[in-house]
Amino acid sequence: MESMNIEELVRAAKEGQHHCYGELISRFQQHILNYCFHMLGQLQEAEDVTQDVFIKGFQRLEQYREGTSFQAWLYAMTYHECLNRLKRAKTLERILQVFSGTAPILQSDVSTARFEYNEELREALLRLSIKDRHIILQRIVEELRFEEIAEQLQMSTPAVRKRYERAKKQLKKILASREEGGNERSLSY
Repeated sequence: MESMNIEELVRAAKEGQHHCYGELISRFQQHILNYCFHMLGQLQEAEDVTQDVFIKGFQRLEQYREGTSFQAWLYAMTYHECLNRLKRAKTLERILQVFSGTAPILQSDVSTARFEYNEELREALLRLSIKDRHIILQRIVEELRFEEIAEQLQMSTPAVRKRYERAKKQLKKILASREEGGNERSLSY
């Protein structure tokens, strides 16, 4: 099964060979989990969303169009699941603040030993809009081409490029403002 490419695995899974979907999960699970962690900022939330994505992916496998990028299809679904999770968290946070004046719900999860990250960078990423965060993570962490990211977000490639450049500048500005003396940090993306 290791020798089967992604399209062959998808085709076989669609034909009822469910173990092939398990192979797809094993090939993408860590990437999706890392992406969710950086998008959501909490390990438990990331694990939950990752599980939800693969369940929904299996349920919606018939909707996947052959000839398009399965990875882009999977990340588009992941992006929307993260977006929904963040919207629900904000709504719950507003409700709780109205009734009890509590602090924000989304807080740092300290049980993230499996992930290598810079806390300062993670906090800066969380200050970007979810779409900009998605573009930065897909381009830098997953090393996807702008065309692939554009396909995921159903945007034009030039629009994704422009958003990427703006998000990168904003990220540098956020990091620079945190440094003493205001010296801009060198980020080579």
